[in-house]
Amino acid sequence: MKIHFKYILVFVLLLSGFQLKAETDSLALNDSIEAWDNTAVDYRYPSQDTIAYYKQHPDYNYIEKETTESLLDRFWRWLLSLFVNKGTTTVLGWAILILSIFALLAIVIRLFGIPIKGLFVFARSTKVTDLTFTSVNGDLESDNLEKILESYISSGAYREATRILFMMTLRQLNRNKLIKWSIWKTDREYYYELKDQDLKAEFLDIMRQYEYVWYGKFMPEVEYFRKLENQFNQLIHNIQSHKN
Repeated sequence: MKIHFKYILVFVLLLSGFQLKAETDSLALNDSIEAWDNTAVDYRYPSQDTIAYYKQHPDYNYIEKETTESLLDRFWRWLLSLFVNKGTTTVLGWAILILSIFALLAIVIRLFGIPIKGLFVFARSTKVTDLTFTSVNGDLESDNLEKILESYISSGAYREATRILFMMTLRQLNRNKLIKWSIWKTDREYYYELKDQDLKAEFLDIMRQYEYVWYGKFMPEVEYFRKLENQFNQLIHNIQSHKN
């Protein structure tokens, strides 16, 4: 029978492995470490009174007490769960956040006196003029308003003319002591100052159209401006004939 060399090699390797393991186990059994301290250990036991004292001492009480959750704590936990659930903001949380941002924006707009309507009206192509209001913005009682109005109308600057008509309306209200004009006031503040309900309704309508034209940067056509001019003139006439 012919014995292959590879089988003999495997047998020799297995035999060598068994012998190496036996020698290692023998060394482990005979190996010992000499202790560095051979003195006798003197065990000391505390008295029962000492043990009982430390058991009763609060500083050594390591058992955590279960705290009872109050009604207010449960309410705040429930309220927080509406906005955040497992570390993720809920739909209600996002809605409240967005509404808060809009509310803050509305407060800022109100403080600076910016009409909200003017923020959402897109301006179409308008005629650019060189006419400005530098000379009349701070002088409502200027007698030149009529002349400035004529200049704007003749040049086709109907948007600027609408602004002058609104200023003339405020001027008449101020002269009749129906409002107290101030350069820092907003249009809404003048509206709330009016006591007469009929004048108040007329002023509100004309104010909205003015804000659409002026803050929306809308350039009215001739027909639209003429109708608007008639409304302004009618309101100014009603203010002049109003009796306090």
